[in-house]
Amino acid sequence: MRTHAMGEMTVKEIREYLKTNQTIILPYGVVEQHGYHLPLSMDIHNAEVPSYALAEKLGCIVAPPLNYCFSGGQLPGTINVRPTTFCAMVCDIVESLANQGFLNILIFPGHGGTESLDQLRESLRILKWLNPALEKVMIMILRRGEFWQRPKEPGMTGSDFHAGDAETSLMLAYRRNLVQLDQLELDEKELAERMRHDQDAYQICTTLSGKPQEIATTRQRPEIKVGVMGYPEYATAERGVENLEKSITPMAEMLKQAIAEAERTEKAENASRRNRRFSAETATKPVREAPGALGLFHWNSSRAKPLT
Repeated sequence: MRTHAMGEMTVKEIREYLKTNQTIILPYGVVEQHGYHLPLSMDIHNAEVPSYALAEKLGCIVAPPLNYCFSGGQLPGTINVRPTTFCAMVCDIVESLANQGFLNILIFPGHGGTESLDQLRESLRILKWLNPALEKVMIMILRRGEFWQRPKEPGMTGSDFHAGDAETSLMLAYRRNLVQLDQLELDEKELAERMRHDQDAYQICTTLSGKPQEIATTRQRPEIKVGVMGYPEYATAERGVENLEKSITPMAEMLKQAIAEAERTEKAENASRRNRRFSAETATKPVREAPGALGLFHWNSSRAKPLT
């Protein structure tokens, strides 16, 4: 394979690829605040770098990333897209890929926000529900944290949610030129510590009535200036390499098994449909009786059955 990047391939190369491989990875990220030491494009790299590592293990291709979804952050540079808009885009992309012949569509989030992810799962479920043509298309959403998580270091009393050790280590290993460790800062100490223990601590939710039935107004806390929610001070390039390998390797093994099982299931169903069709076609044919050691046989299927 000349390249794993779909966007660098030609029409002819995609046509040839689909003759032997129907797997594609679709990464998505977001443009959002990641402190002063990481770029706004952090989550795009967080989707693309693992996607290409996975593609090498699977021997498949990677679609151009979708770079926008809902962030929730409101610091300068952050671009928010409604989850409904994002999900509609992904569903359209999935249908387009399926129409071309892709049967295994692997969606790789680089952004962990649940607002987009939860709605995406439901949108894809309903898409498959309403479109029978997608019944044989396997769609998966892959998250590295489901396959491996680095144990906490002794000094980590909270969690590494955002712009912390994991993301900074990934960038030090694979996008070092985009990391500015000399600019590393945290928000005010008490606030930074609170955001290490509660990933929703950056939000303020208010209502006019105080009643649970009211839809709350949600805003980012105005005192947040940096937006780090984790432990970037522990980050190293070596940790980034290890994190990637230990999560992608078991993911790739799971996917190889899943793709093989999906192919076996499809072959079995195709064989069953062929048998049913053959039986229906021969059911109306006249019975041909033939003497034999076991008596008379009814020749209306692929297998002779003794008459009783």
